[in-house]
Amino acid sequence: MKKQLSRHRLQGFTLIELMITVVIIGIIAAIALPSYSNQVTKSRRADAYACLLDAAQRQEAFYYQNNVYTVTLTDLGYAAGTVNCGDDANYTLTSAAGANGAIASSYLLTATRANAQAGDSLCGDLTLSSIGVKGESGTLDAQACW
Repeated sequence: MKKQLSRHRLQGFTLIELMITVVIIGIIAAIALPSYSNQVTKSRRADAYACLLDAAQRQEAFYYQNNVYTVTLTDLGYAAGTVNCGDDANYTLTSAAGANGAIASSYLLTATRANAQAGDSLCGDLTLSSIGVKGESGTLDAQACW
């Protein structure tokens, strides 16, 4: 009878073993979660890049036909109202006159943070000018954000 009991006690996990496992999982999660969140934020920025480059291409096509740029995004084929970038609308697109202040000869496209991306203080709002200058309003430089 004693042999059966002692063999039975050796099976399973002790409380110490379970606690060590929980601590190890906690450490792995503490390391992995910030990295995962950072990658998700970076992937959302890709929606803004694509949106800005698409709008720049449309601006150039509009300029080719009309010899002037436009601030009205509906002139570029976008629907009326707020132009959202990507399926999750984490950025909104706007167009304004460029560095010289005249929309006829330059433009500045801005992808403004919204929804889940609103907390991205590293790159902030992303911009693209008619001469191809890429910018951001965050704490990182444009090269790191683009």
